Amino acid sequence: MAMIRGLERCAVLTTVVLVAACGGSAASSGASQAPRPSPITAQPKSTALPTPSATTYQTGSVQSLPPGVTVVDTANIIQRLDWSPNGKLLAVLTWGGTLGTGRADVLDVAGRKIASFDAFDMAWVDDSHLMTLVVSPDDIAPGTVTIHAIDRPESNVVPGTFGGMLGNGHGSVALLAPVVASDAPEVESFQIWSNGQIGPRIAGFGHPVRWSTDGRLLALVGEATTGGAGGVGGSLPGTLTVLKLPERTTVLSRVLDDTRLDVYFSPDGSRLATSDGLVLNLTAGGSTQVTGRAMGWVSAGLVLVGEDQRVSLWTPAGTTVVPNAFDWAAFGPNAGDVAAGSTASESPSFPAPAVVRRAGSAVSIPLNVGLSAATWSSTGICFIATGTIDAQRTDNRLLRVELPSN
Repeated sequence: MAMIRGLERCAVLTTVVLVAACGGSAASSGASQAPRPSPITAQPKSTALPTPSATTYQTGSVQSLPPGVTVVDTANIIQRLDWSPNGKLLAVLTWGGTLGTGRADVLDVAGRKIASFDAFDMAWVDDSHLMTLVVSPDDIAPGTVTIHAIDRPESNVVPGTFGGMLGNGHGSVALLAPVVASDAPEVESFQIWSNGQIGPRIAGFGHPVRWSTDGRLLALVGEATTGGAGGVGGSLPGTLTVLKLPERTTVLSRVLDDTRLDVYFSPDGSRLATSDGLVLNLTAGGSTQVTGRAMGWVSAGLVLVGEDQRVSLWTPAGTTVVPNAFDWAAFGPNAGDVAAGSTASESPSFPAPAVVRRAGSAVSIPLNVGLSAATWSSTGICFIATGTIDAQRTDNRLLRVELPSN
């Protein structure tokens, strides 16, 4: 049970959403099964992906890559890609193949590794400091949190032990209480680290799953103490709460039929979307149910994937289909910057091409295995992480794609 709870809490930072491009840290709650790849916004958020199963890491590819595409070497299975708040450094969280192992590599936009730390979880504190969590391989001992300076050899341990973290990219990190088998949902707690200090324990709301872009709002999901079928195929009822910090004012409190979903703040923080297509208006009140699986926001609207796997963008004025995009799409900083899956198949045969377009240029990249994450830099360089939970098709790579700007 402790191990399961540990993986769920890791999923606060490493699950379902590939929502990101240039900037801070964010995340969402996990699911009982590995989801399909999700799209990424051009907002300063982090990418996220399912916690992988035990597979053997292999690098390289039997496919030659087209011009402008290079492989950035990593030692382990890629879990998440997080941009620093200023978008100049990319932290790559990898998994070593067994519980409690992993690493955080820090790259510049050229793909050069400039720092590396042991890490089971990570969060940017500011542009030059990365916070990491290290846990024991058997998930029994509580985790130790350390703040590392990127530009100099300096590391400082945060007092206490913790079970996970979620950063807002504005100097604050929500640190989850250690995982213990006796934890009940109503006593799950967290503390906010900010300005070099740990704040008081906050309990009764569940666990943090997402910060707003400005770092003022924090969404939390808590499981109900009773009710729900649970197990495979059963619902897990609970609550969704949005707190305004540091005031700790409740902006939203809502009952959820099932807590196994993701939540996404709109760029201006006025709306909150759940992955089942519910859009909540945090300023005016009310809600809207949209058709499709919500995956995150871009400046143009809410990214949705329909039953036919087509990617579309929703705004209160209507829904627009994204041309030639299926199952996932990562939007870059400028109009026309998009990386997307180009086939509509529930179980595509490999290699499955991903197409990256920018300023009239385009490149088709054969993905020998499934997509794990994708994100754009603020200067228009796309990074695509590949990986799979299928042990027969392990080919975990981080691809850097640089296309002409005109």
